[in-house]
Amino acid sequence: MDDRVQREIWLDATADEVWEAVTEDGWLAEEARLELWPGGEAWFRCEDGERSGWVEEALAPGETGREGRLTFWWAADDEPASRVELTILERDARTRVRVVEERPLEILDLVGIPMSRTGGRFYGPALIAA
Repeated sequence: MDDRVQREIWLDATADEVWEAVTEDGWLAEEARLELWPGGEAWFRCEDGERSGWVEEALAPGETGREGRLTFWWAADDEPASRVELTILERDARTRVRVVEERPLEILDLVGIPMSRTGGRFYGPALIAA
């Protein structure tokens, strides 16, 4: 993977419908289990294997047009962790989904915390405030 990949798509759906789709099975992986709070577990399974990690931020779209945001870290056993950020914004009966995936940990010098289900490997800063 390059250091950063960004994609954007507009859908004929409400922000709530898109939020439901991205947080359940089928969008991010065949199976996806997300605890939608900071520090929650994140687990994904698809044809090429499993990834696990943790949720950094989960903010559902708001009734007043507030942008939804789902940010999580994930990794397979044999690769470095990457940070994925999805933003969901409804405008004029359509919804934009923007996905940005990057590997900032290879660039930054950070004190890490262990990620569950990764054999004790350390990823990322103390992004979750103590």
